Amino acid sequence: MTRLPDRSEEPVPDALWDEVAGHLDEREPSGLMLVIAPTNLCNRVTTTIQEPAGTTWG
Repeated sequence: MTRLPDRSEEPVPDALWDEVAGHLDEREPSGLMLVIAPTNLCNRVTTTIQEPAGTTWG
């Protein structure tokens, strides 16, 4: 879902989506995406400012 450089294929192929959806109810995939999105944002910010996650400022 978050690997933009890997655009040679679908970000989430239908087969993978179907497999995951088989383990979740109809609302849970949305919640999962809403958890992944801010995590992805934080990863992109720390990469941009070259501050490894988990380090402290000071």
